[in-house]
Amino acid sequence: MTPLRHWLTRTAAAGAVLAGLAWGSTYLLTERRLHATSAWPVLPVGRVPADEAARRDGARLGRVLGCASCHGEGLSGARHEDARTGVDLVAPNLTRLVPAYGDDALARAIRAGVGRDGRALYGMPARSFRHLTDEDVRRLIAWLRTLPARADAVGARRLRLIDRLRLLAGVGMPDALTMAPAAPIRPSASDATTRGRYLAHVACGECHGATLEGDGARVPPLTVAVAYTEDAFRHLMRTGETPGGRDLWLMDDTARARFAHLTDEEIADLYAYLRSRAGQ
Repeated sequence: MTPLRHWLTRTAAAGAVLAGLAWGSTYLLTERRLHATSAWPVLPVGRVPADEAARRDGARLGRVLGCASCHGEGLSGARHEDARTGVDLVAPNLTRLVPAYGDDALARAIRAGVGRDGRALYGMPARSFRHLTDEDVRRLIAWLRTLPARADAVGARRLRLIDRLRLLAGVGMPDALTMAPAAPIRPSASDATTRGRYLAHVACGECHGATLEGDGARVPPLTVAVAYTEDAFRHLMRTGETPGGRDLWLMDDTARARFAHLTDEEIADLYAYLRSRAGQ
């Protein structure tokens, strides 16, 4: 073997060893993050109603909150790329998981994004759902407990190298590990703006952020709504269509799949709150 070939062989071998060490370290560190636990406590949510009206309300609320957008039609699981982080996620089969949870543990999973075993749940929009009232959580649970069992629609999560590198960089960390407790938002039956504030945080905060100010890029602050008349805003929330036909990125699909299930009163409450927030 010539000196040059010997050097190239040793260099290639050293490179392979370093690449293996780098991959092994990346794998171990990201697996540790994937199985990180949260200290969020299990709190009593109260008695879950068993009446049909509560279940219907829970089903409608589940559509507004976008449960099927992540977990798939029938909530039997789905694989998708997180639009905010680019990380490949698998939302699990809720028809299989829900029966394994008690009501209080299920409430924590919904509001705090923490699994029954204390593991922080990736992709769960707890930063928005933490504002859900006990009453709404009970309605959601009442509905979830009626879901017929289905086979898993997708297989186990398979993270790509790019996903692991993003996780290693702290992209897409679970809300349960990064958010602080927030004061509850208590909608008042007699005050449209407080009802609208509640809806804005639980239904819109997932995209527009915890402060509802957007991301400074593709997602605008929610106060952009004051540029619409109330009729145009209602049309936007039901169809995703603007008066000028502009492409609103995720809003097009989100409005049709989720916000079309809002009542006229809820849309009016949301509009009233956003006008108040903008000082109008």
